Amino acid sequence: MSECFRYIFLKNEKTKPTKDFTDEIFLRGVSLYEVIRVVSGKALFLEAHFQRLTNSAIYIEQKIWLSLDQIKESIHQLIVLNDCKEGNIKLVFHIDGETKTFLAYFVAHHYPSKSQYDNGVTTLVHQADRLKPNAKVYNHTLRSTANHLIEEAEIFEVILLNSLGNITEGSRSNLFFIKNNELHTAVDADVLHGIIRCKVIEVAEELKIPIRKHDIKYDDLSSFEAAFLTGTSLRILPIKRINSIFYSNSHSIISRLSEVLQNKINNYLK
Repeated sequence: MSECFRYIFLKNEKTKPTKDFTDEIFLRGVSLYEVIRVVSGKALFLEAHFQRLTNSAIYIEQKIWLSLDQIKESIHQLIVLNDCKEGNIKLVFHIDGETKTFLAYFVAHHYPSKSQYDNGVTTLVHQADRLKPNAKVYNHTLRSTANHLIEEAEIFEVILLNSLGNITEGSRSNLFFIKNNELHTAVDADVLHGIIRCKVIEVAEELKIPIRKHDIKYDDLSSFEAAFLTGTSLRILPIKRINSIFYSNSHSIISRLSEVLQNKINNYLK
């Protein structure tokens, strides 16, 4: 089943009907991508997404061949052609030898419910390594495995444990823990530099909340008071449970971070 949603997608700046979209392109070459949240017809934190795309390309010794203004125009086109002002748009820069393909399309979104924000979500640890964690590159095997685990175990997200025994991030999110009124998260080298992760760190610094970036072992999980995921669709989402370890879903730090982050989002969208 194609992940392309709505009616129209863009391929190398040409409009195509969704029925013509195929996921097979992702089985070969390399795909740099971003998923951008559209709110009231505006792409949220687009400049930061573009910078990350550029950094991901440099990391794998490639270049993005469209400018920020060209990407803005592509997103505007998609919004107008699909008559959709709310949702998630995926941008893909696919490189297969000398062949380069740009794709832009809406993907189905599943924003957390009020109950999930209030009560937290359940997660499961899975051993997996990202070969280039700092580059947002499509990994078909990891994505398929994570989706299967999420469905089979009826959980919200898969938490990754790398081959060095470190808890790093979610399969489609970043991860934070709280202990003694400090934030704990994996070292930058081990994770994708998520847009919302960066905003959360920025907010924490503004609120004078200490941030510790360090290796987090599986055995450390039970020592934390609270945990939360961050991401484009999630923003800040409390974790209720990792495997059999339960956490507080109403920690004051989560509430403070969420409030200030929402203010930043509101100001950006003005």
